[in-house]
Amino acid sequence: MKTTSAVNTKAIERLNSYVQRNPKASDTAEGIAKWWVQMPLEVVLPALEALVELGIWEKLRRDDHVIYRPIRCE
Repeated sequence: MKTTSAVNTKAIERLNSYVQRNPKASDTAEGIAKWWVQMPLEVVLPALEALVELGIWEKLRRDDHVIYRPIRCE
């Protein structure tokens, strides 16, 4: 398991900031990297995976795509 210390903390900060403003947001890793946080996919993907492993985000498979989103408490 990767810990958040092994990933770019700036990426995690940007992801958390984005979902605070857009709590229902979800997208592919590529879309998140390009449109949400404007950071390289190589930096964003490990941050997303760390958030999934921590149980804060979830990874959903839709057709041929993997979608990431924060876990919603509804």
